This record gives sequence, structure tokens and C-alpha cells, in this order.
Amino acid sequence: MKIAILSNSDAFFPLAYALLGQQISPSIFYSPSPDSHTNQQVIAFVSQAGVNFTEEKQPDKDLYNWLTQGNYDVCFVVGYKHLIDIDRLKNCPTPIFNIHFGPLPAYRGATPVFWQLKNGEQNIGLCIHSLSQKFDDGPVVWLKETTNLPHYNYRSVNLLFNQLCVEGVFYILQLIINKLPIPLIQRDGIRSSYQKRPGLNEVTINWQQMDAAEICNLIRAGNPWNKGAITFFNGQEIKLMDAIVIANEAQDQKNAEPGSITVENGQLNICCRDGNSIQVNMLFYNECYIPEYQCMHWGFLTGKKLG
Repeated sequence: MKIAILSNSDAFFPLAYALLGQQISPSIFYSPSPDSHTNQQVIAFVSQAGVNFTEEKQPDKDLYNWLTQGNYDVCFVVGYKHLIDIDRLKNCPTPIFNIHFGPLPAYRGATPVFWQLKNGEQNIGLCIHSLSQKFDDGPVVWLKETTNLPHYNYRSVNLLFNQLCVEGVFYILQLIINKLPIPLIQRDGIRSSYQKRPGLNEVTINWQQMDAAEICNLIRAGNPWNKGAITFFNGQEIKLMDAIVIANEAQDQKNAEPGSITVENGQLNICCRDGNSIQVNMLFYNECYIPEYQCMHWGFLTGKKLG
């Protein structure tokens, strides 16, 4: 069986390893990443695995030539920044499926994991859908949801989804091998939504509007790629890298102005608008990673304020 994988990152590694473990050598089409380290990892992988490898040079031509000439039984997309023109593939019989790390039709866009974590979804999900003429649009053929656990962050969820998508791919492969139709999953009751890539406003804490849980969700969604969530101290940017919600018992803390700092026994707490606080365990300030027990030495003292 000839299986093609199209990707622009190292996210395809688990899928490729799973196929190789079943004595299936996939053909890889790779669109280079802006991250040179990722490119080096990909080159090392394909060299070690000995798989057929094509690197994109001309986005407007190479992919279409590769698909039409490859005579593949199926192609899976694991991240690709260009919209694939389905009309140019009318004479290509290869079915193409896109692996999307969001539960379509919700969470369309390039960073669905960030938004699922930021929004504090109880369950987070990914899916596989047939490619269509629009980004992240097309019939869903496989869907997987899992509990959003407190220790998850942006990187760990992406790594988890890299593994979970293998289940969906093998489900589709079994149907194709047995020449069975691929059932569509009805998602009519789910509102379609598109989220843009997060900018400065989306990763900055608003102490006047965000509750303690919302701030912790944002920190997880921004970790590690943004080193957490942004706020300001004495006019300088800092990033909160890890925090948990704690319930305030003292009335003065419940009524404290959002962003106010309290330090007790080396524990750095920040009051939030809902009467709770967040306990900050690690932050990034002045190009330094600072654990909470050292924060007082950097001026983070009771009575000071963030924001």
C-alpha cells in the first residue's frame, strides 16, 4: 500500500514510525519549517528511516506534481501552511485527508490547541477530515476527544495529539484496505468557529477582566512557546510560566485589587478579580527563569502590583 504524508514540521514522526512498524514505508513530502532545528530533525529522520523523501522548493508546483505522479493509495496532511487547490487535483485519484488538532467545525485555524486550552475546555479534541477547497473544512471522518488535564500545556497536548492521530489514520487505512466506505461523522449541532493565530493581546493577562482560572488557562496555552502569559511589573514585561488557582480565605485578600501581590513563606500569590488568587511557581523576568522562592529578591513583595 502506497501511503503519502504531507507535513511542514516534525509532527508526522509518530505516524511515520507507526507505519514503519507495520512494514509500510510512507513517502514524505516536506515543506521546510522556518525553524532550522526542525528541518535538521526531519532530514535526520528520513535519512535514518530510509523513506522516500521530497522537499518542497516551489509551493505552486511541487506538491501537485508529487501527488499526481506518485499514484498513492491515500495521503495524510499533518500540517501545511498553503491552501491546497483541489481543482488542480481533479485527475489525481488519491484521497487526501487532513489531520486537524481541533474538533471541527469548531476551532478552525492554525493554532486550535492554544484556543482549546485558553478557553478552558473540559474536553479537548482532534479530528481527521476529507480535504476541501477551504482551510479546515470538509466532512469529518474521525474524531477523538480526551479530558483536559490540569498539567497539560500547549506543547504536551500537541505531542499527545501527534500520537492519538495514529489511531485515526489506521482506522481509515483499514477501511481502504477492505474496500469499505468511510463513514462521515455528523457535526451539524456544532457551531463553526475560526480562531486566528494568537497575537500580543491574546497572550497578555487582563487582571480587570480575567478570573484566576482563566489566567491559569492562558498560562498553560502559552507554555512553552511564549513562556506562558504576559503581564507587567514596574513597567517591564514579565511572563508567568506556571500557576495554580488558590482560594483566598482572608477577606482583605478577597477584596484586594486584581494584580496585587502577596508573599507568604516564599509563596508568591497574585489576587484576581473573582476573589481567588493564583500561586505563581515560575516566572520569566529580565531574561531569567525565576522560581517563586526567589521572587522576593527581584522586588516581588507584598503590596506591589502587576499589570
